[in-house]
This record gives sequence, C-alpha cells and structure tokens, in this order.
Amino acid sequence: MIDSEAYMTATAFYEIVEKRRTIRDFMDKVVPDEVLNRILAAGLKAPSYDHARDWHFVVIREEHRIADVLAAVGKKAEWQMEVVRNWTTATDKQREMYFDAVPKQIRMLMQSRCLVLPLFKAPEKLMDPQGLTDLNSFASIWCVIENMLLAATAEGLGSALRIPIYDEEDYVLQKICAPKDYKFPCYLAFGYPAPDAPVIRQTNCPLTEHLHFEKW
Repeated sequence: MIDSEAYMTATAFYEIVEKRRTIRDFMDKVVPDEVLNRILAAGLKAPSYDHARDWHFVVIREEHRIADVLAAVGKKAEWQMEVVRNWTTATDKQREMYFDAVPKQIRMLMQSRCLVLPLFKAPEKLMDPQGLTDLNSFASIWCVIENMLLAATAEGLGSALRIPIYDEEDYVLQKICAPKDYKFPCYLAFGYPAPDAPVIRQTNCPLTEHLHFEKW
C-alpha cells in the first residue's frame, strides 16, 4: 500500500529538483529576512565531515557594499567573454549558457540585492591535498550550497552563483573581515526571477546512459 503523504512529499521534492535553474535576471523585489533565513537554515542541514558544521554566511544587502565586494570581478568578466568568443570546443548549449552568463556576472549579483557568501573553515592542506579526505571541508560546503539552491527554488526564488577566480577570493575575504582560516567557494545571489529571465536549455542526461550495476 502506498503511503499517500510520503508520495506527495516525494513528488513535491522531485518537482523542486526539476525546476531548479540558474536565474541571472531578477525583479526589484526584496527577499524577506524570514525567507532568506529558511534558505540558510536548510544549508546548515547538509552533511558535514566529522559533524564539524563549521560554516558561516555573510549576507550583503546594501548596494554600495555589494559593489565594493564585486569590485574585483569587472575585468575578469571581460576576459571571460573573450575566452568564450574564441572557445571553439564548446557545444551549442555551453556557448548559449556562457553568452548569457558572462555579461551578467556583476549585474546578476547586484540586481537581487541579496548577496550571500558561504564560508567554510579550510585546513592547511586544502590547496595542496595529499588525498581526497583533505578536501572534506570543501566537499561539504557544496552540499550546503545545493541545499540552499533547492530551498530557494521551493520558496519561489531564483538563484545564481559565480566562482571567484584569480585574486578575487583574497580580495573579498579581506573586505568582509573573514578570519584567516576561512574560504568562500562562490558568490550566491537569491532573488525573485524577472518575468523575462531566460531559462537556458540543459543538456539531456538520460539516467540509462549513466547507470551501471555491479561494475562499469
């Protein structure tokens, strides 16, 4: 006998997973604190190594503060656009995504007025790992981020992320006065999607082509 309540809960969850998409155009509508707090709390439910859960979030809402934190991004976005223009190995879907994403690198993070920087305590060996276990803290913060992306979708919000490159991370960590042993893996923007926000096609990924039993 099917548990109808469990079935409905599972169905709702899988619908959220299916609906989650990166949104890079947001409405001029503030994300309420109580909604954002639920999203961040969902992040803290992620699995962590050694039950450490040594994660923190810096939330930036003031426009001038967001602009200050993103000051190091501008020239990098221009360079990335040039790379995309000359990227002959990209698929059509990859190029479609990058041509939408790269010009909006700063705007999408500014527009939502809800910039979140997830931070995790990094071991000394993170940048020179001797094995996979040295990357446990890095792996766990991405579980946190995925929880938040799904929670944002459940709340009717869109989300976008950008991974810092070159010296961006050091610049941002200094700007937000983060402790020296913490790192942040990405910028996260949460906001209400603009009515005309493009939804980029995803690459079809049939389970049957990725599933192996007992061995490959």
